[in-house]
Amino acid sequence: MNDKILNAQMFKWALESGVNNLANNVEKINSLNVFPVPDGDTGSNMLATINSAYEAVKNLNSNTLSDIIKATSKAMLFGARGNSGVILSQIFRGLGEILENKKEANVLDLVKAFENAQNKAYQSVLKPVEGTILTFIREVSQTLKSTIVETNTIQEFFRIVVEQGRKTTDNSPNLLKILKESGVTDSGSEGILLIFEGFNSFVNGKAIQRLKNEEKERDLIFDLEHNDEEEFGYCTECIVDLKNPTKFNKNKIIHDLEKNVKSIVIVEQEGFLKIHGHTLKPGLILNYLQKYGEFVKIKSENMTLQSNQNSTSTTNNNTALENSNPSLSALVSCNNGQGIISIMKQNGTDFIIEGGQTDNPSTQDIVAAINSVNAKSVFVLPNNSNIILAAQQAAKIVTDKKVIVIPTKNQVQGLEASLNFNKDTKWEDNKELMEEAVQSLRVLEIFQASKDAKINNVKVKKDQFVAMENNKLLKAKATAYDVVIDTIESLITQDSEMIYIYYGDLATEAEALEIQEYLEQNYDLEIVVKNGQQKIFNFLIGVV
Repeated sequence: MNDKILNAQMFKWALESGVNNLANNVEKINSLNVFPVPDGDTGSNMLATINSAYEAVKNLNSNTLSDIIKATSKAMLFGARGNSGVILSQIFRGLGEILENKKEANVLDLVKAFENAQNKAYQSVLKPVEGTILTFIREVSQTLKSTIVETNTIQEFFRIVVEQGRKTTDNSPNLLKILKESGVTDSGSEGILLIFEGFNSFVNGKAIQRLKNEEKERDLIFDLEHNDEEEFGYCTECIVDLKNPTKFNKNKIIHDLEKNVKSIVIVEQEGFLKIHGHTLKPGLILNYLQKYGEFVKIKSENMTLQSNQNSTSTTNNNTALENSNPSLSALVSCNNGQGIISIMKQNGTDFIIEGGQTDNPSTQDIVAAINSVNAKSVFVLPNNSNIILAAQQAAKIVTDKKVIVIPTKNQVQGLEASLNFNKDTKWEDNKELMEEAVQSLRVLEIFQASKDAKINNVKVKKDQFVAMENNKLLKAKATAYDVVIDTIESLITQDSEMIYIYYGDLATEAEALEIQEYLEQNYDLEIVVKNGQQKIFNFLIGVV
């Protein structure tokens, strides 16, 4: 091994070591959750993102670094999940832009690559926050630039990455108050540090292996949360131009997919692969198939939505791509909870991506949803602050239609926005109406604390019920009823007209009706109670 050069095979092995190190510690990263909400998923999102890169390159036969880094960047772009995953994908995109035309790289090339990675990471977010993964890549890049010289080895390069990365991560609570209050370091920084520790271990001859007792599914990207009772999902078809037809193994693909995909049909002819299947998350299938070659055609239709068209009073127009008469606008929404999903369909949503808290869809999932609707413009409702970046990244990828992301941070905002959407209205008017609706809404999220915490001077004990508005903890009480009663008044103004109460799968109708009774006795407002069946949050309460 030339200790001053990083070549294609070394990068692949280093990437595998990094993925394994993160996989072995993924639950540790998930546990570094600032808020006492049982939804820690930073580690899982970063692992899904970086794993998509490894899956794309592990069988890629090339001795050119540029081929490997291009495949890595592309796979991570589409496989990115959550804000941490999107930023991680942009970091590797930045690395790739500098290395994409090189057969191999020396340490000075890598210094330039890290500097570009820093730039791409900061450009990916509207309001950069220090004390996060952004600070990690910036300080590591700056240290490399001021330290590395041509005579340094690859081993010395990654030693500096890890040493500075550790210092930056340990210092993150001093830059971000909420981390210090929670007694944790930044989870995104810890996650990327694990990846580069894996790189460092490999270049020093100690590649990290996946621990058997920590292994999840063989391929993380196949974790589709399959439900045997689900009859529908997304009818997904695609054609792939195989880059290596002679090594194509039809039985392996069927074996890898069959437990999560129904009605699989695979045909290989003259170097092209055509596959058809029914699944709940088409983007995950596409991530898997991407390693076999380039997509020639992708088509994904929501069969569940189509099936329900005849049973709902408001038609959900999930029109096939072949329809020659596109509507002016279409609506794509990320939701969880069958009650909320049903309401979104009734409100005219064209395509629902099932996911949300702890189950963030990938960029590819969102791209597939956008491509599946036949409209000149497509609105995307993330309905979760951790999905917004992936939605915005998807909007940049799709170029054959206008894509507008309304940055909804919770499902109540999404529901209110959908009420103001009209598929026959110009996108400019829809955007204005939907944004106004979201801005006029106040939302309480009620959940049961998963741990003790003190944030913004609010003390929380494990198992207490917590009220949160816009990611700010308000109060914690022994019961959900008590915390709603103590906080709802702060959301109500003289202009308020209505309160929506959506109770989740951790709450009962009786609890919701008890809250409704109190509100009706104390406020001259219309109170609407609906069974949202959402995860995590006992109650989602909207005041409009």
